[in-house]
Amino acid sequence: MVTLAFLLAFAFVLALLVWAQAGRKIARSGIPEGRLVFQDADRRRALRRPLVSFRYGLTGKPDYLVETNEGIVPVEVKSHDSLRSGPYPSDISQLTAYCVLVEDATGVAPPYAIIQYANRPWRIQFTRQMRKEVLRVIDEIRSACQSQSVHRNHTQPGRCRACGFRDGCDERIG
Repeated sequence: MVTLAFLLAFAFVLALLVWAQAGRKIARSGIPEGRLVFQDADRRRALRRPLVSFRYGLTGKPDYLVETNEGIVPVEVKSHDSLRSGPYPSDISQLTAYCVLVEDATGVAPPYAIIQYANRPWRIQFTRQMRKEVLRVIDEIRSACQSQSVHRNHTQPGRCRACGFRDGCDERIG
């Protein structure tokens, strides 16, 4: 016959194992230690409102915002591997834009952001130069949207095949 003390001990051990497993999963996720302020990674839940900067005409939703001892840190989770040499430049730009959004919303610049790829996390320092560059690119995109013609900026046939503007593009490859 199983005693109440045995059941309580079993439940306690089971709870410890679950807690330890969750801790290992979080450690592997690249999410820094701190209070989870926002998360948009669980696609089953109703999506919350994005961060919006009317000042810069910028909107975005990082997968996580974590309040650490150093400040609020945006975290983006990617399902693919990173390059050996580092994160993809477009992913760095995305995280930098999230940093600009956090800075505009809170008045305090994030110290860094994290891109968690399937194979490893990358910590991206948020610098004035990166901020300046992403705002320059935003202005460039805005200008291109108002232009009569926007030219292709790559030589990648696969990218052209996947483009939503392919049918109307006179610069498509192959």
